[in-house]
Amino acid sequence: MLVLSDCPERLAGLVPGGTGSDARVDSLPASDRALWRALGAGDRPWRGTGPEPGPPGYWSRALVVAEARASQFDVLRERLAAGLELPGPTACVALSGRGFHGQRNRAWLSEPGNLHLCAAFPEPGFPARDAGSLTMLPAVALVEAVCAMTGGRLRPGIKWVNDVLLDGRKIGGVLTATQTQGDRVRSVLVGIGLNVSTTPPVPPTPFVPTVGSLAEAGSRVTWADACAGVLAALGRWMTRIASAGPAALLDAYRDASLVIGREVCVFEESADGHSAGTRLSPLHRGNVRGIAPDLALILEGAETPVASGRLAFAEDCSRFGL
Repeated sequence: MLVLSDCPERLAGLVPGGTGSDARVDSLPASDRALWRALGAGDRPWRGTGPEPGPPGYWSRALVVAEARASQFDVLRERLAAGLELPGPTACVALSGRGFHGQRNRAWLSEPGNLHLCAAFPEPGFPARDAGSLTMLPAVALVEAVCAMTGGRLRPGIKWVNDVLLDGRKIGGVLTATQTQGDRVRSVLVGIGLNVSTTPPVPPTPFVPTVGSLAEAGSRVTWADACAGVLAALGRWMTRIASAGPAALLDAYRDASLVIGREVCVFEESADGHSAGTRLSPLHRGNVRGIAPDLALILEGAETPVASGRLAFAEDCSRFGL
């Protein structure tokens, strides 16, 4: 795996025994030059190689920067839409940065020692009909990675649609974007934030009443360990989906679900729980009987599945007087 970075001194955990040297940007191949100019800093990036996480030969590139000037997810999405060509699956990691966000641009705080990762998969070989299923990919991969990294001691789950919780505390969030052309998926882009070493100060709401981190749960996993573990899980799942389709991904999502069998309230997507004087009223309330293939919630007593909205557990709604 080729690695580009402006902070090679901090790569020891991710690229053990890696070899490389500084290189001028204009000496890089066109695709690497475009990637660095979009997301890197400075005109002499360190360029080297290191062992690959995941399936052998799967990951093509990793770009690691000390500080991202803006959301790497947003920049990559814009550049891919504008025709950025990548030589293969590419990971982009920021040790810190600005402009990180989750769904509907809700702020994601950058904290020291945490993981801020984007991964782009050009021409993954999927039919366009599978594009919707890929929204499950990063959450499932993140849950699997945390379990594997901690030897099964920590077992997070998924709160619909894309929050990852550990013992009731939010430790991670994910984003997905796909581009399709005709009957095929042209590219897949995922964003993953994981609180590894630091628990960020997040005001409580019914939707995120508490936050946590792996360190707070007693884990000694580092951001580099987490990065390698998540990339390995993503690579395994992408390879599996390409060969057998997304059915197993849905099974894994359901197995990791924290909402099946629990009473929940579903609010409008725009609900944030922070607006003073705003009275939130759920659009739906009930026990979750299951999750449909399109990830819609199947609620007891509801005539149709709930396809969108922002979910809170009923007990958290009661705590906040909703």
